Amino acid sequence: MKEWKTWKIVLFVALCVCLNMGGKFIAVWLDLPLWFDSFGTALCAYIAGPVCGALVGVSGNLAYCMISRISAAYSITSITLGIIIGIAARRRWLDRFYGFMKTASLAVVSALVVSVTVNLIVAGGYTGNKWGDGVIDYLLDKGWPMFLCAVMGQLAIEFADKVLTITGVYLVIQIRKRKKELEGDDTPQTGMGKAAALILLSAGMALSVAGNALASEMPATYETDYNDYVQNVYSSNNGLPCGEANDIAQTNDGVLWIGTYAGLYRYNGREFHWIDEYESVKNVNCLFVDEEGRMWIGTNDNGLSIVIREKVVNVLDQSSGLPSNSVRCITQASDGCYYVGTTGSMQILEMNNGLKASNTLDEINYADSITADQDGHVAAVSSGGRLFLLKGGVIQDSLQLPDEHELYNCCDFAPDGTLMVGSSTNHIFCFDVSGDGLKQKNVISCRDVNSINNLNYLNDGTLFISTDSGVSYIDRGGYHRLNTNDFNNSIDNMLFDYQGNLWFTSSRLGLLRLAKSPFKDVYGSIGMERRVVNAIVAWKDCYYIGTDKGLDVVDGACRNQIENELTEELEGKRIRCMYVDGSDHLWVCTYGNGLMEYAPDGESWSYNADNGSFGNRARIVTGLSDGTILAAGDTGISYIKDHRITNTISNKDGLINSMILTITQQSDGTILAGTDGDGIAVLKDGEVVHMITRDDGLSSGVILRTIKDPKSEGVFIVTSNGLCYLEPDGEVRMLDGFPYFNNYDIWVKDEDTLFVMSSAGIYVVGRDDLVTGGDMAWELLDARRGLGTSLTANSWNYYNGKGELFLPCDTGVYIIDVDKYNSDVRSYRMQLASVRLDGVLQPLARKGAITVGQGVNRVELSPEILNYTIQEPNVGYILEGYDTQWTIVPQNSLNNIIYANLPAGDYVFRLAIFDSAGERVLEERNFDLVKEGEIYEQPYFIFYMLILLSVIIVWFTWLVVQRQLNQQQIKLNMANETVMAIARA
Repeated sequence: MKEWKTWKIVLFVALCVCLNMGGKFIAVWLDLPLWFDSFGTALCAYIAGPVCGALVGVSGNLAYCMISRISAAYSITSITLGIIIGIAARRRWLDRFYGFMKTASLAVVSALVVSVTVNLIVAGGYTGNKWGDGVIDYLLDKGWPMFLCAVMGQLAIEFADKVLTITGVYLVIQIRKRKKELEGDDTPQTGMGKAAALILLSAGMALSVAGNALASEMPATYETDYNDYVQNVYSSNNGLPCGEANDIAQTNDGVLWIGTYAGLYRYNGREFHWIDEYESVKNVNCLFVDEEGRMWIGTNDNGLSIVIREKVVNVLDQSSGLPSNSVRCITQASDGCYYVGTTGSMQILEMNNGLKASNTLDEINYADSITADQDGHVAAVSSGGRLFLLKGGVIQDSLQLPDEHELYNCCDFAPDGTLMVGSSTNHIFCFDVSGDGLKQKNVISCRDVNSINNLNYLNDGTLFISTDSGVSYIDRGGYHRLNTNDFNNSIDNMLFDYQGNLWFTSSRLGLLRLAKSPFKDVYGSIGMERRVVNAIVAWKDCYYIGTDKGLDVVDGACRNQIENELTEELEGKRIRCMYVDGSDHLWVCTYGNGLMEYAPDGESWSYNADNGSFGNRARIVTGLSDGTILAAGDTGISYIKDHRITNTISNKDGLINSMILTITQQSDGTILAGTDGDGIAVLKDGEVVHMITRDDGLSSGVILRTIKDPKSEGVFIVTSNGLCYLEPDGEVRMLDGFPYFNNYDIWVKDEDTLFVMSSAGIYVVGRDDLVTGGDMAWELLDARRGLGTSLTANSWNYYNGKGELFLPCDTGVYIIDVDKYNSDVRSYRMQLASVRLDGVLQPLARKGAITVGQGVNRVELSPEILNYTIQEPNVGYILEGYDTQWTIVPQNSLNNIIYANLPAGDYVFRLAIFDSAGERVLEERNFDLVKEGEIYEQPYFIFYMLILLSVIIVWFTWLVVQRQLNQQQIKLNMANETVMAIARA
């Protein structure tokens, strides 16, 4: 080496560094269980000495810092290796096999000591090599301490790496030595240097080039009455902070998007999320979703943004050729071209190797409304009230109303191709465009509206009309006014979502949802003043509703409120109960004026304290089998026949000391009168024969209802704290199996089904289950199912015999269809909103499996149910291959799902909607999930580690034995020398 010139030494060192780097890149690329970055260090140390060897090692570590900064910390390991090889070369250890093994062992031990120390300081004990880290993870799972795990993991890498490195140098030395012996050359070191230079020049350059390359690689059949829909307004006080909405759209995945002056909102049926990550979208004028699912966002000052899968992929503004940065409307023609109306002019865009402008129509200035049909026609209305008809990007015709006080305002194509144009007053003009011109057919006048802002056709042909004064619609039944209550100002756009709900936007009031429900809100749909309702009956083809503030009457269709002499007479009076007898007379219990009887012809009778009845506070009235009327109040109970009181049982008699709340006549004529504290009074022949009290088995003395069992002579008893049952033999027992205690009433649907009214809602339960008291299956109809109010306690419902049960509530009257209440919504779109692996958000592909890499301990799934109905379904999920059973929760209780330490394997995450009983899957979506196995779980890893462990054991066993043999040989030689010395003496 001393004979080499300086440039040769520099070249040799540089080639050694390249050899280290190339080996390192190959090891990383192939995920080898070694470093492969020290052969150049060992070779240089052997030929040029420990200093040059250490210099090569440090240079390689520092160079690799460009990829991994932590590499510099391991320079100490490279320095140690260079020193050991240099010393071994000077002592000629590598000339013998035992010396080679001793050198390799020292290299392994020194690298192990230095690297483990560095690992514990900078990497938590981990090696940075997946094979070594696999050993550490495996031993940690077995409960080993971290220090021992770090030692064993590093040993698994260092032993193979250093032994192979020293073996490579040793083989080169032995091959060159044998060659020189054959040639008779006594200067192997010089020849060795030349050979090494040639090897390095070829191998080093090849490896460095390969390493650089690898480094670059690393890095309907019937008319729907929409007044029956349940209404919800979203504004600044319940989810939509800005309190206004300009437009609404739904993308193909089911997500709703609301455009406002405050920006864009994303709504999944559960929460509104303000989208602030779109730099180009700070306010929204209009939204449009094309056939391919792209969402086009027209802004007020930043042009047009195009969103695909919730990412902005393109922005068009004035700098890119858009006529104006304020976009007012967007549509797509049947030929695929996009028409964009701005405050400047209209631009036509086409997708042809990118989005390009094909034409600009300066004549159409400030287009506010635009629509397209299936025949290539496009219609637009400008802010000045001019109507334009276009085809193929060319204006075919235009019109303007002659009356300056009325302007064209909006437009939409009907399913039959007719162009419908709404005006600034209350007219809809119908045009035939089949001749590529505007030919007016007729005009529709819409009553009670002002300024038509939007026309929107549903798939069934229903036309919705959004105006400045509310909403109307036209179906096959004609024109209808939709009662939107206080949501009746500046309604600009509407949407029919995938579940059949209707959405309306108002630039002043926010967002209105109309949703289907098994419950019908009578007061809300008519627009009546909210009142606490106590009783309902049908009389004279109308429904009479007794409230805390008087009498309300609605027609038989529950569409209109009716005022008559009776409503005026009873105004302000609290009505507790009503009954219609066999003579079609209406009986009304008032709180303060006693009992009133009304004949259909208007004649009336009064029963109160003045004429010997039960008092002025009438609480209940009913009819007996013989036509006698039985009524009770604050002072007793009276029998009424032919408009006169025939008998009164007064509280003064001593048996009944509290107000009677309920009356039931049994088949034998016995009367059960439930009281407000004394239990049940049993009446026969106009007298109290005995009392049923808590001593007889009642759970309470307050009896709210007694209801005859449809299958036997028994009686269901609703008390203030539970349910009881009166057996035909007179025995009373509690029905402890029922899940709720604050109950009001029981309505018998049929022999097998009971509706239990309670403060929690309506429990639907089987009659046999309730009576026997075993495992009880029940269904709760509450706010989750559309009952958006509370039932009135101690009230009287009414069944009209047509499947409709009228429910007295604290906000009016609700009607439930007892035959169709369980018609579940069967259309739900489900998705995973996000997936996080060890807290890191992962991009989701539209198709394909979710891949969980090796070393990932925590998988967090965020399921999203895009449900906009008023019903809150039961959602179930299960990870097949891991979970043993479904987890079923109400939708509002569905949160992020976390799986920790998943074993390797293929899984299926199933997300499903269950029926109300949680037993039947209504809709389901599956997501494949693949957990890549930890390396220590792989057969090849186990095989390699077993082989490596065997080699280590054999290696160090042979080394120890050979050392002992060498020591014995030394002692034997010394003994022989001693003997020879004595002999020579």
